Amino acid sequence: MTYADSITVEALEADPYPIYAELRRSAPVAYVPAVDLWFVTRWKDVETVGKTPDIFSNVVGTSPVERSFGKPTILTTDGEVHRELRTGVDPKYRPRTVAGYAGDLVRGIADPLLDELAKRGSAELMAEYFEPVSTLALAHSMGLYDVDVPTLRRWFYGLAQGAINFENDPKRDEIADAVSAEVSEIVKPTLERLAREPDDSAFSHMLHDGMPPGQTRSIDFLMPTIKVILLGGMQEPGHGAGSVLAGLLTHPEQMRAVLADPDGLVPKAVDEGLRWIAPIGTQTKQTTRAIELGGAAIPAGAPVAALVSSANRDESRFPDPDRFDIRRNQGSHAAFGFGHHFCSGRFFAREQMCLAVALLLARFPNMRLADGDTPVFRGWEFRAPTALHVTFGDKT
Repeated sequence: MTYADSITVEALEADPYPIYAELRRSAPVAYVPAVDLWFVTRWKDVETVGKTPDIFSNVVGTSPVERSFGKPTILTTDGEVHRELRTGVDPKYRPRTVAGYAGDLVRGIADPLLDELAKRGSAELMAEYFEPVSTLALAHSMGLYDVDVPTLRRWFYGLAQGAINFENDPKRDEIADAVSAEVSEIVKPTLERLAREPDDSAFSHMLHDGMPPGQTRSIDFLMPTIKVILLGGMQEPGHGAGSVLAGLLTHPEQMRAVLADPDGLVPKAVDEGLRWIAPIGTQTKQTTRAIELGGAAIPAGAPVAALVSSANRDESRFPDPDRFDIRRNQGSHAAFGFGHHFCSGRFFAREQMCLAVALLLARFPNMRLADGDTPVFRGWEFRAPTALHVTFGDKT
């Protein structure tokens, strides 16, 4: 039995990083039977997979995303279909566009939440702050205004059960299928209205942009991608921001530096948090032909996980990679992926994270972890603190 043969889903969920480190050392490209994927773990190989679509295709034969959400999705297509979907998705999330609306949007959501937290001496920030900010900001940018936070949080946890179900657990599929059906039922009336009455929401752009006058993209064509965006767009900023704060709270000297220079160091803390704990861990591909990579022979038609989370801890690029350090200067992280499937919402996600962290620290500069609390992380495809229990000290 090889090391890769011994890897279990539970071990990956608990902490994939020691597993990735061993694979980078001994088998940088290896087939992992537990999830039926070829793991690619080193930076240069992960980058190769992401940037070589003629060999590593996003059109995969057995995708848990497509099984749960339908197809086509923006994640599991290439060529003209992918371009068509990006034509509708990209306009709302371009850097200059995001700069024009994200500040007001996020502050409008965050400030009332912070006002409520200020009435108390403590909070659990994942459920009470980061996830509400992330879910509402994404929903409102898309054009969904009548879905509450508990529903949105239930959606992204439920959709995630299907998206990560590489082991084909029927219980996970059951949860994901129920949520997927609910999303379709609730979102469809908004799409039907926007088809008749366009506005500046992401849903409206997805329906209308690049289409001939009087025509829209079909709702059935867009719905699988909408579910992908709801999952990733609600999960990534909130969970990424939670990991940033966990890093700062467990490194008081770095927290003090950020508090002294928030404009300069909050963005650096966010980028380091995304490197340290990638909220979304993989780009999944399929080989179009047999290929040798990282010393391994991958057959044609094989499912491949380009592990951006492992690339972010590659010792050849980041010295002492397991350490959270906002002063790093070794270049960009891989959390948003590589190639033409680089995350379309990356600018919106990063801006949300910077704003959510900065607003929280400005309101509660004396915040600390609750006595005896140490952040616990979980997940390998989607990873974040399970909870962040804090006390606020003196409020401002």
